[in-house]
Amino acid sequence: MKLLLALGLALCGAFAAHAETQTFLAYDFEFETGAVLPELRVAYETYGTLNAARDNAILLVHGTSGNRHSFDAMIGPGKTFDTGKNFVITVDAIGGGDSSSPKDGLGQDFPRYTIRDMMRAQHALVTRGLELSTLRAVGGSSMGSFVSLEWGIHHPEMVRGLILLVPSPKAEANFQLIVDLMTSVIALDPQWEGGRYARNPVEGLRLAGMLYYPWVVSAPYIDRLRAKQLAKEQEESARSFAGWDANSLILRYAASRAHDVSAPFGGDMNTALGQITAPALILPSTSDRLLGLDGARRLRDAIKLPSYAEIPSDLGHRAARAVPGTPEGEFIDAKIRAFLAKIE
Repeated sequence: MKLLLALGLALCGAFAAHAETQTFLAYDFEFETGAVLPELRVAYETYGTLNAARDNAILLVHGTSGNRHSFDAMIGPGKTFDTGKNFVITVDAIGGGDSSSPKDGLGQDFPRYTIRDMMRAQHALVTRGLELSTLRAVGGSSMGSFVSLEWGIHHPEMVRGLILLVPSPKAEANFQLIVDLMTSVIALDPQWEGGRYARNPVEGLRLAGMLYYPWVVSAPYIDRLRAKQLAKEQEESARSFAGWDANSLILRYAASRAHDVSAPFGGDMNTALGQITAPALILPSTSDRLLGLDGARRLRDAIKLPSYAEIPSDLGHRAARAVPGTPEGEFIDAKIRAFLAKIE
């Protein structure tokens, strides 16, 4: 596979602190299915300065419906991911943001990609584009934790720490059912036209977002909302989904739905997780009903060097997105800082 750093990234430029969108191109990228994309685009940004030893990089990966800006509030001088000490890389996963996705024109013909394909594209960026041989940590929330696990399993020689927010080693049945229902709702929109639509089926996307909303929070959280606030949050979820190209959203959630780290190991989960040698910070939410505690506890029990703590919150799955200054945000911040202090 031929690889190119599209914007002509000079080495000195890679070391400098900046947050401009950059693009890495991987040519003839072969997906796990065997499909080949002649040119795979990976959009990313970097913050902070790469040190002389080139060993202070942290890669952050967003959730299923997120993008490279999902961690913005946690990145900066003195923040959780301190750019005074770290060279932070944020990336748009395959299928969304400014990376290659169905919305570029392929639509339903875009290759069906997996979480491992995302990891492989990021590995190409890190090793061939940025020419790094080690990462201080790889971290992410939800889908980002899926990707981080794949890094730890398939590249244990590179990763010195894993930060796993609301994680699971596989997509459980309830999450798979939710994705199936969302996909069906979108397909019921008359404008869907089997995925070969002339106009984006926005109404179907909006309804899918409203269906998804109750699963990313908890029943106690909904109970304490005033009706007006509940309607506002449902509308925000609907609007967020409507901002996606339908094929891009469906293929992205399909990738998360199919997630199972044990697949390359004949379904043997203990063997898969046993490949991880890096210390792992595991932070599930106590009220998560999208990816519950069972998966996180399985990670705790199977990973060799776990640091485990449950985020006390009624925000459900959204607890991982808590901003600094909130109880959840302060809890996550303290745990990550303490974890990173042990990985030098």
